[in-house]
Amino acid sequence: MDLLIGNRRYTGSKRIILEDIYKAIVPYCKGKIVFADLFAGTGVVSSFMLEKGMDVIVNDTLKSNFIAYQAWFGQGKIDIEKINRIIKEFNSLDGKKIKDNYFSNVYGDKYFSIIDAKKIGYIRDKVEEISLTEREKSVLITSLMYTTDKIANTVGHFEHFLSKKPEEKGIFLRPLKLEKFAGRAIIYNIDANELVRKIDCDIAYIDPPYNARQYINFYHVLENLVLWKKPTEFEGVSMKFKRDHLKSDYSRSKAPIVFKDLIDNLKAEVIVVSYNNTYFARSSASNNKISENELVQILSSKGKVITKEIKHKFFNSGKTNFKNHKEILYICKVGN
Repeated sequence: MDLLIGNRRYTGSKRIILEDIYKAIVPYCKGKIVFADLFAGTGVVSSFMLEKGMDVIVNDTLKSNFIAYQAWFGQGKIDIEKINRIIKEFNSLDGKKIKDNYFSNVYGDKYFSIIDAKKIGYIRDKVEEISLTEREKSVLITSLMYTTDKIANTVGHFEHFLSKKPEEKGIFLRPLKLEKFAGRAIIYNIDANELVRKIDCDIAYIDPPYNARQYINFYHVLENLVLWKKPTEFEGVSMKFKRDHLKSDYSRSKAPIVFKDLIDNLKAEVIVVSYNNTYFARSSASNNKISENELVQILSSKGKVITKEIKHKFFNSGKTNFKNHKEILYICKVGN
């Protein structure tokens, strides 16, 4: 079965509330809409809006997410038969016959079995050697990334690996189910506060991190796999590479300041902000850095704000159990 864009475990994913988000913005959709997804994560929201015929500006600071957007939404040339042939060749590899490599030396016997890690590293090296278009390369890396994530010896992210010895699960790449969308995507890999100074849109969808948990810490293994710069300095037993430049100010005490800067410089007719009511979590790292009062006050400087509540089970890989969790959409009609 081909991979779908939502086939990833991702903290804060909006996959199960896509219809709710769409219903909330439909009253503001007149004519051809440009929808900006400023903190796009896996890209499931952007994909949904592309299917609805909107043109989408999709952005994230993590290169692992950006590469996936290039694969799912890119306009570049791609030979599907060639990709399927390469995937078949990769899947036929015998991991036992592959030599140790960068990936197995760093992550083997931690996040993956040695044999699985050797195969992941071997495939990633080969992708750099094969003659491919940029989109073909993105498709193969995305397929490898999804597979790597699926078999990892974790609870769903890479903050830590499990104490048990990783099992050999096998590396089996799957083709991506690539759609022909009614809308067109423009893809960015920059800081959202920088991006809003460059773009105009009809609807801006904002779903930033709100607590101290840095997404680069959750997905550093996948980011390293995609960047493939092969760093040799790591922090702690979890093997995080140096990544300060990839950490978000939205997960720091200055979050209200950077959020205000974002809203002040955003050129949109409608601003939609997703907000999780995760205040009283057992872990202080899960507590929000921007209060609801601060958020509403900042949005109100741009226009009238209305609230929509969506009940759903929050994807959380840690120990915190959010009872009566709600996703709150703050919708601001600019200028009203």
